[in-house]
Formats: sequence, structure tokens, C-alpha cells
Amino acid sequence: MRWNSDKRCLLDLAGRGVAVVPPQFVAPGGHLRAEDFDQACGVVVKPAASAGATDIARYEPGRHADAVRHARMLLDQGRTAMVQPYQSLIEAGERAPVFCAGAFSHAIRKEPLLTEPGVIGRFRVPHPGAAPYRPAEQEVRAARAALAAVPSAQVPLFARVDLTPAEAREPVVMERELLGPPLFLGSDPQGLRRFVDAVAAEGRALSL
Repeated sequence: MRWNSDKRCLLDLAGRGVAVVPPQFVAPGGHLRAEDFDQACGVVVKPAASAGATDIARYEPGRHADAVRHARMLLDQGRTAMVQPYQSLIEAGERAPVFCAGAFSHAIRKEPLLTEPGVIGRFRVPHPGAAPYRPAEQEVRAARAALAAVPSAQVPLFARVDLTPAEAREPVVMERELLGPPLFLGSDPQGLRRFVDAVAAEGRALSL
């Protein structure tokens, strides 16, 4: 749980061969490298530890000075800043497969969150337009790879993996949510049943 609470765990996933949106991190007292913020596709800046899309913004190409100011604000608050290249194909929607006890259950598609460039969000709706979605097999494989790379001998009881298409249209991991994420169980006729069955099986195993 501690591992998943900090976005620096994306570095562990990448080190295990999982395709992720490549992150750069700067801790308080660290050096902000201008080249990390000057990307042809623009960048996204966010805290390494956050929830509910708080203090996140995207910056268009040529606005890297604004992105640096955002990161410096986070550092001045004693927080680690993360910067990633903006994935423009996310405008077709985030894809989020959900797993119960390691088995794929269902998926949703969410509308893009960072619709206004340069706006640091504090009161955004975190999952706009969430709707049922049938993922491609390569999306399920990418999500499975992210879960397989979690440094735990125990399979997570539940998990959601947020994906976006990269420029070559292959799915890459944005987040893998293990800390009580919305699972959108009502978006699939069997979603709640799968979750209940997984919880019941875990309860039986713990009682033995």
C-alpha cells in the first residue's frame, strides 16, 4: 500500500519492463532540468503523492516556463514533483480495466481530465464521463503486466489500471490504483458479483 501511494512506483514498473508514460521526478532540494519541461508534445505536472486530480495541470508546447513554476510551487510546499510528456491520444479517452483477485472483470472509458491547459486543478471531477468499455486484448495485457510487477507475493484483492494510447497507439500505463479506487462495479452486469465472490474467497482463506 505504501508503494502504491507514491507515483514514484512508476519507476519500478518501468524497471520491470512495463510500458508507462515516462516520468521524471524532482524532490525538494533537487534541480529542475529545463529539458524535462520543454517537450514537443507539452507536459503534465503533478505531485508524486496526490488524490482526486488535485494540483495537476498540463502545459502546451512553448509554455514550459509555466510548467517549471508549477513544479517549483510543489517543491516549495515540500512535495516531490512529477513531470511527464503529454499524451495527446488520451483525448480519445482513458481506458481503465478492473481486476478482482487478479482476474479481469470489466473496464470503463473516461473522458480526458486535463481539458484546459495551464489550469492547476483542485476541484475537478476525477472520472468524467465514465462509461462501460470493452478493452482490446493488448489493453488487458498491459494492465496485467502492471499488476504482475507489483512488488508483493499476494495478488491484489482488487485493482484498477488506468491506460492511455501512446503515439504509436500501444497502451501505456498512467496509474495502477490499489488504494480503494472506484471500481465502477455497476458498469458491468457481473461486476458486483465478481467483487463479492473475490471478497468471500479471501475471507474463507483468512479463516482457515
